Amino acid sequence: MMTPSTRNESEASDANLPAPRHSIVFSTMVAFVIIICVTLVSMIGGLHMADSLEGDAGAINQAGSLRMQAYRLALIADQDPTTLEHKLQAMDATLGSASIEAALLRHDGSGLRQLHTQALEQWQQTMRPLLQTPAGAAAFRAEVPQFVAQLDQFVQTLQESSEKNLEIIRALQVGTLFVTVLIAFLLIFALNNKLVTPLRQLTAMARQISRGNFTGQVSVAGDTELSMLARTLNQMNQELASLYAEMESKVDEKTAALTRSNATLQLLFDSARLLYSRPDEPVLIMGRQLSKVRDILGCGPVSLCLNRVAEAGSHTAMTSTSLQPPAYCKLPDCQACPVNHKGAQLASGSLLISFDLRSGQTELGALRIEQPPGEQLEPWQTRLMITLADLYAACLILSDQGQQQARMALMEERAVIARELHDSLAQSLSAQKLQLARLKRQTAKGCAPAELTETMEEIERGLNAAYRQLRELLTTFRIKVNEPGLKPALQATVKEFGANSGVDIQMDYRLDHCPLTPNEEIHCLQIVREALSNVVKHAQAKSCALRLTQDKQGTIHVTVDDDGVGIAEAISPAGHYGVSILIERANSLNGTLTITPREVGGTRVYLRFPPDYRLLNLKQERTGS
Repeated sequence: MMTPSTRNESEASDANLPAPRHSIVFSTMVAFVIIICVTLVSMIGGLHMADSLEGDAGAINQAGSLRMQAYRLALIADQDPTTLEHKLQAMDATLGSASIEAALLRHDGSGLRQLHTQALEQWQQTMRPLLQTPAGAAAFRAEVPQFVAQLDQFVQTLQESSEKNLEIIRALQVGTLFVTVLIAFLLIFALNNKLVTPLRQLTAMARQISRGNFTGQVSVAGDTELSMLARTLNQMNQELASLYAEMESKVDEKTAALTRSNATLQLLFDSARLLYSRPDEPVLIMGRQLSKVRDILGCGPVSLCLNRVAEAGSHTAMTSTSLQPPAYCKLPDCQACPVNHKGAQLASGSLLISFDLRSGQTELGALRIEQPPGEQLEPWQTRLMITLADLYAACLILSDQGQQQARMALMEERAVIARELHDSLAQSLSAQKLQLARLKRQTAKGCAPAELTETMEEIERGLNAAYRQLRELLTTFRIKVNEPGLKPALQATVKEFGANSGVDIQMDYRLDHCPLTPNEEIHCLQIVREALSNVVKHAQAKSCALRLTQDKQGTIHVTVDDDGVGIAEAISPAGHYGVSILIERANSLNGTLTITPREVGGTRVYLRFPPDYRLLNLKQERTGS
């Protein structure tokens, strides 16, 4: 598509081209007009000369008949005088015939009229009167040879005049043919030199242009249309060559730019993939990427300087040539770094260009390039460094947040362990400590053996309960969910209790489309394990049914039914069913747990709680408010 500037240049070049002064078309038309005119003139002249010859043959025949009639009259005058008058009239008519008169008019300047007048006078004044006298036949016969000689001269003159006209016609035709052939030859020669040869050259040049060769030039002499076309094609060829070279340079530039972009994207992708796949060691990965960054940028050494969050000074510095600090680095004295001085110029004269690693208001470090003096970074190099700086900063923040979360998780886990120990084992041991003090007092007072035995039995039951709680806690802290989701863990639990107890345990799991948090899965699993443990140890059941469902409101329902001896009270004595532990776990799920006897016999442990994902909107509303 032509741009306005290209169109204006093309119009200006067209205006500068001179108009052809010698038109091939006009010259060819003139040549054809000349040929047509000459042909027409020859045809008209030939027609005119042919008209002038029309009747000459009749006149010659009439003249020949006069000679025959003259001899016949000489014979008739002696043999048949009665028909003589008729023959004389015929002789008069022949001498004055229309064909002879027409020939005399056509050949007026050839002497025919004079010869005709002489013959007519001799006939009328001499020969006719002799035939009208009785003795004139002999004299008539004597005049006949002279009369015939005049007629022969008349015929010869008429014939010569006709032949002259024929020669004129022949000369006119030959001349026309010569002129036509000459003009045609000149026209063919001119067309070959000014049309055919230039067209061949122009066609060859067009083939070269079609093959992408714009170096050809055509030279056509003269000021014709083809010479102007040749000059135009030469100019167009030069412009196409220039445009083609410019397009090739632009294609090379775009190819180089695309190659750089591809290398840049590959570097960013590899950096992001490595940093996010190995978040524990981002600094080492960044250091190993510095050499690739330098190769893609094609600049001076690239260095990385990292700060500790919320602390002054740097703690790590490395360069692309090695993982050691650069030569200008003065760690730990960061105030002496050249980047803090005006101009950020190194001793070698190179400029130190810095790109900050920043997350919000937190400065994490900087990426730096040692750029030779007088050279500026291109825009794409600057964009790449800014992108890398943002990527490195995000990875450092994520790594720090991951470490912080790990520390928080560890502290939370320890808090949970402490809370569990305090709520269960610590209270039991504290109660047994009081029981032991009570036993000491009873012994000091000398109480009855039965009372001492009762106290020792209570201490024994308390120690057994404490030991059981300790085992439950160990089981809770060591439990693992090897596969994602609650269902595989419950299946393993059912298989474990069913194999070790002989109780037929059936599970109906309908929470496949209900995502639970790890905390919810652990508590559900522990509640089910505690319930199944009570069924195995205390219920004396033959079968047990475990059912997990979710209603339309999203509430989770967990039911454990057995066909055992049942339970008399909803709340059993301490240490019997571990009811307190079950209730505490249900409370941690923001749910409720009930233990009731079944009408058909046995016991039902029923848990209901809202899953965390159904409370997300409520949490967001509370946070927003």
